[in-house]
Amino acid sequence: MKGKSVIDIQHPEVWELLVSVDETQVDYALYTPTVANSLTLGRVELPDASQQALEDAIYDTPRLLNEYKRVRVVVHARHFVLLPGDTSDDDCAVLVRQAFPDDDGDTAVCPMPTHGVKIAYLLPRGMQAFLGRTFNYPAVYHHLMPLCEYFRKQDHEADAARMYLHLRGEAMDLAIYRGEALQCANIYPFANAQDAAFFALSAWRAHGLNQLTDQLLFMGDGDLCAQVTPDLREYVKHVMPAVFPTAAMQLGHNAMQAPLDLILLALCE
Repeated sequence: MKGKSVIDIQHPEVWELLVSVDETQVDYALYTPTVANSLTLGRVELPDASQQALEDAIYDTPRLLNEYKRVRVVVHARHFVLLPGDTSDDDCAVLVRQAFPDDDGDTAVCPMPTHGVKIAYLLPRGMQAFLGRTFNYPAVYHHLMPLCEYFRKQDHEADAARMYLHLRGEAMDLAIYRGEALQCANIYPFANAQDAAFFALSAWRAHGLNQLTDQLLFMGDGDLCAQVTPDLREYVKHVMPAVFPTAAMQLGHNAMQAPLDLILLALCE
């Protein structure tokens, strides 16, 4: 990964660790307010999507095993449902299992009180317990949470709806807002940029967004964004890059090289 640092962490008790887990890799970021430009990034590739591969990768990375001031984890889970914020955790577990009956994973719940919703999702069996015992029961979030928290706060016209796209690897995160109200959040695996544009425009039509007055904002992988933009602009008038958070640059000059969910999680307090 670009942006790696060689900062020597001599006092981990004043540092914070952020970890992002998906099927192919573990990304992590370390930072501390006590050291200028301290953001340190790393990535561990996984040979496969098994629980054993995840455990081996983390145990073989000593930097991840220090006693840090705080550890927070985001997990990429494609099987999830958005539910009202007053849904009990027991009901969340029932409803997400009903939505994905063939997934026998462990249920988890990620509250988003600022949005009035919860994300109920499924993790591979054993992952939640492993993260708990390895990182001393850290806060664990669905990766859409920090993205949505950032999107909700962006400047917007009072009457305009906004669609946000986050393009990464072979998947696209999508969220639609009217004002500060979340209308939709979803994840779309795709094979190429044309597929990503098709999914975005299909969601645009399904949610009744206006081609002339509403906004479509994108961020993430630069090459993918460049490939998707022409197709989007054929149908939507206001297509533009989303603004990268300037506050993130205070963590380190390499903040723009970090996975977006990690850098946005650092800004969630």
